[in-house]
Amino acid sequence: MARKRKSLAVPFILIARSIVVGVAYYLVSGLPGVTSSFVSIFVGFLAFDLIVAMPKFSLRLKHWKSMLLLVLPRISGTAIALAAGLIMGIVFGALTKIGLPVVIGAVLSLGLSYNIANAIKGNISGYVGMIAAIAMFDEIVRLEGLSEEWLLDIAGPGAQVFYGTFMALVLGWFVGVVVGSITRLFLPRGYRSVKSQAYNRPLRMRSFRDVTQLGDDMVVMQVEVGEASELVYKTLRDTDLGSTLGIHVVSIIRSPEEVISPRGDDVILPTDQLVVVTPAEQTNTVIELTKGRVRSE
Repeated sequence: MARKRKSLAVPFILIARSIVVGVAYYLVSGLPGVTSSFVSIFVGFLAFDLIVAMPKFSLRLKHWKSMLLLVLPRISGTAIALAAGLIMGIVFGALTKIGLPVVIGAVLSLGLSYNIANAIKGNISGYVGMIAAIAMFDEIVRLEGLSEEWLLDIAGPGAQVFYGTFMALVLGWFVGVVVGSITRLFLPRGYRSVKSQAYNRPLRMRSFRDVTQLGDDMVVMQVEVGEASELVYKTLRDTDLGSTLGIHVVSIIRSPEEVISPRGDDVILPTDQLVVVTPAEQTNTVIELTKGRVRSE
C-alpha cells in the first residue's frame, strides 16, 4: 500500500501543478498589463514547490509556522524585486521620452532591475523584476508624446501596470500556498525537483564557491610545501595560520592519501599539497610561507 502511494505521488504533484497554472491564470485573466499572467503563474509555482518540498507538513500549528517562516521572506523579497523592476521601467522609460536612445534605456532598465533583484535577500529569481521593468518601460515608450503635464501622462500606464502586477503577485502566492498545502497533506514525504527555483540546487549541481558561500575577497589555493618552508614539521596548531592570517587549511594532499578537514595536531611535511582558503590579500604570504608551486582553483 505504501509503495503504491509513493508511485502515485509524482503524477499527483504534476496534476496539482497544473491546477496552480490554471487557477493562477484564470484569477488574473481580467487584470491589465502583460506581466500579470507571468507573475501570477511564476510565484504560484514558487509557493507550491516550497511547500511540497517541506520534509514534514500537517495542520498542526508548528507546521503552519514553519511554512510561514519559509514563505514570507520569499514573498517580501519577490515583492521588493517586482517594485524595483517597475521603478526602473518608469525611470528609463521617462528618460527615453526626453532623448535617451531606446536601446540604451531598455538595456539599463533590464540590467539594473536584474542586478537589484538578485541582491535582495529572500528573493528567488531576478526574472520577475526584469519582466516588470520591461513591461513598464514598454508602456511608457509607446506613449505618442508627453504634454506639459508629463507626470500625469506617465502615471496613467504606470499605475495600471503597478496595479495589475502586484495583484497578480498576491493572487499567485495565494494559489500556490493553498494548492501546495492541500497537496502536501496527501504526500508521504517532501518532494522537490532539481529544476525548481524555489530552493537551492542539490550540492552535486552547485559550484564549490556557491556551496561554501565564499565572498569575493576569498581565494581557494593549492600550494606545495617546500623543504625550506618554515611550516615544515610543524602542526597546524603551531603554525597559527588561521588566527593570525585568516588562512584556513581545508585538506592536506599527501601521496597516497588526502587528509580532509585536518586537525590541529596534524603535522605538515615536505612536498605536502595544502588546499587553503585565504583572503585575497594574503595569497603572496601563502606562497612565501610554503615556498612551493601555487595553483589557483
